[in-house]
Amino acid sequence: MALSLALTATPEGLRVRQYPPSLSVMRGETATLSCHFEVESLKYGVQWFKMKSEKQLIAKSARQSVVEKNQTSSLVITEVAPEDSGWYYCEVNVLQKEPEWGNGTELVVLAPPSAPRIYLQIPPDPQTGRWALLCLTGGFRPSELTLTWTYQSTTVNIDHLSVTNCTLPAVSPDGNLSEHPADGSLLSSDWLLDSAPPSRPRCFQVMDSRSQEVFLFSVFVLPMKQSLDTGITFTCGVQDHPAMSTALTASFTWDASPNELILQLNILKMCFLSAMTVLLLVEAAKHFCLQGK
Repeated sequence: MALSLALTATPEGLRVRQYPPSLSVMRGETATLSCHFEVESLKYGVQWFKMKSEKQLIAKSARQSVVEKNQTSSLVITEVAPEDSGWYYCEVNVLQKEPEWGNGTELVVLAPPSAPRIYLQIPPDPQTGRWALLCLTGGFRPSELTLTWTYQSTTVNIDHLSVTNCTLPAVSPDGNLSEHPADGSLLSSDWLLDSAPPSRPRCFQVMDSRSQEVFLFSVFVLPMKQSLDTGITFTCGVQDHPAMSTALTASFTWDASPNELILQLNILKMCFLSAMTVLLLVEAAKHFCLQGK
């Protein structure tokens, strides 16, 4: 695909152009932004700026350097990070003339999402409560992503399950990405289960305030345990991100293990209560014997 280069001409004949107009680089790689200019005077200088709320001068550092050759200035940024994303401009200053700016280059740093992880959410009452599956992925830039739930079973009919997708950004004002949870609610399992309607999964987008990394997770509430047969495999997939070439998936199979887990927990609970009862009886007998003496 050919790149269209904007050209700026001044009455004094100074011409400045930047290329490419947009550059996408994977996190950790090296980005090279070029600025070419034509000027007859030998007394000139070139500066690079990054535009935020106001222009910010790019200072030389261990990761940022400027190389000039044949009236071309190149800004080289090594080990690019997501915070390096933005618009960069070169400014050419010629003695006794007004400075001239290039047309700008947008740097987009791509960070692929992490492999999805599925967690089984056990309700306070495992026998009568609603179980849920949680799928989590994060660390991706930009915030463009689709998280899908699928299921597969060779032995049972599961047409009563409804599984949909989560897409960033939301496709409409009433899209399938829910609003952010209130502070503290994210850690509440009751809130996760109660807020997600049984008819479809619910998705939430959160951001780490320190790293500014975006995380997306989906809560899929399962049908009542009694109506959910064994042998169903649920798969969470992550796709449609510019830094990905293939989809990432994680799977969870609903089998007898949840029921066995409940049984083992009940047995452990009974053993613990029995042991505590025996200890209390022994202590009471000792106390009684001491009083008799």
